[in-house]
Amino acid sequence: MTDTAQPEIALSVEEPLAEAPDQAVALARHPGLREFAGRLGDTPLVEVPGPPGGAKVLAKYEFANPFGSVKDRTAFALFCRAIAAHTGPEPLRLLDCSAGNMARALAGLGELAGIPTRLVVPSVIPPSLLNAMEKTGAEIELADAAGGLLGMIKVCEKIAAAEPGLTPLLQHRNMANVAAHEFGTGKEILDQLGEHRPAAWVSAIGTGGTLAGVHRALRTRWPDIAVAGVTPSEMPYGTERAPHSEPRFAGAGGFGNGLRQPFVDTQVPGAEQLHVAYAESLRGMVAYRKLTGTSIGASAAASWLSAKKVAERFGPDQVVVTLFADAGPDEDWAKAEQTAE
Repeated sequence: MTDTAQPEIALSVEEPLAEAPDQAVALARHPGLREFAGRLGDTPLVEVPGPPGGAKVLAKYEFANPFGSVKDRTAFALFCRAIAAHTGPEPLRLLDCSAGNMARALAGLGELAGIPTRLVVPSVIPPSLLNAMEKTGAEIELADAAGGLLGMIKVCEKIAAAEPGLTPLLQHRNMANVAAHEFGTGKEILDQLGEHRPAAWVSAIGTGGTLAGVHRALRTRWPDIAVAGVTPSEMPYGTERAPHSEPRFAGAGGFGNGLRQPFVDTQVPGAEQLHVAYAESLRGMVAYRKLTGTSIGASAAASWLSAKKVAERFGPDQVVVTLFADAGPDEDWAKAEQTAE
């Protein structure tokens, strides 16, 4: 029998921030971040194929960010907050864990800023992402993929306990994650929607930062907007199943053991959950590229497929907003093309 007892892990969060972390201190101390900051955000909001007769679907193209994903925003917000808070005489050294895009962004920012960065990633991380991270000089530690996100967090906790000089960024608990999307991504969407009134906001769950942050921004104008979080069928949000290494679209799996992402539970507790299997998301990647000529990753394809389902509930004069996190690594595209054959 599988043991589903909840392991000890800190999941408390602070109150939402009143504004995004200030960039000024980070840019003054680390001028190498300035070009990145100037290129971050202002990504396009594009009408994408939707259901016949249903609402229009608009997608935020986050692969247009400097390192190629929505996690560029989160990583920069966490960096800025950590740099501003660092007052000790010892050099700042950062620590976090990620299944892919976040680690890539943190590694890149560490290189630009000259800040030593230690990252815990799963042993099954795509080699193309791992190679990109290693080239930055970041210190990489591979964690057993069977432990999932929960296992990586536990490895981070052990490292932090053994090396007090490291500053854990805690992307799954740090409210700078939510703020990056409330005052960045969400504000951009508000401006780009113009006179459109969105009926629903649909996004992959992941840590919950994007889902919650954008929803907090949109509900300032439309308090009754529906919200749906997309999660892998193989490891859905809040699942009682223990962590495992079955393939699934990246960046949106649950902790396992019944644990729930705190940003979701505290900020969007009533969010609908939509589940998409890995094979379905791979087919969606290929289908979207055939329709549009644009490449999107597996989590983006899962968000697109889910947004289309939600859009079926509404009329053609309404709008459903979603977000495409990245364009997908080479390894996922190889699998997607094989799946489509």
